[in-house]
Amino acid sequence: MQGNKDINSCFFLTNKEESAMKVLWASDTPLCATEIAERIPNRIWPSSSIQSILRTLEKKEAIEVAEITKIGKSYGRLFRPTISANEYAVMQFDRYYQGHDQEGLSLISTLLGKKKCKKEIAEALQELLNQYRED
Repeated sequence: MQGNKDINSCFFLTNKEESAMKVLWASDTPLCATEIAERIPNRIWPSSSIQSILRTLEKKEAIEVAEITKIGKSYGRLFRPTISANEYAVMQFDRYYQGHDQEGLSLISTLLGKKKCKKEIAEALQELLNQYRED
């Protein structure tokens, strides 16, 4: 994964696009269109739709062609994400809470409140804060 996507350029994924991205995010290696379609759980749409989904993801610069390789008797493209799942989540968080820092802090507090092991989370957050201050 490249991880070089400018986080300030924001895009939104449809449900089908997100399903394809989740497959790519879970894979350590680039995948062809057929592999992506086959790995989408509970897919109810035809696998042939994956080509149009991948074209849209390429236009959004969410994925790129990693390589062209022989697949069966012909050649096909293998895709990899250009943005991680965490980078996408931050992008959506920033898009939603743009200019509302206090609401963002409230969300973090809410997320922490839903966890059972608050002490471990607090310690991990403190460690992150310490690292952030050192940089």
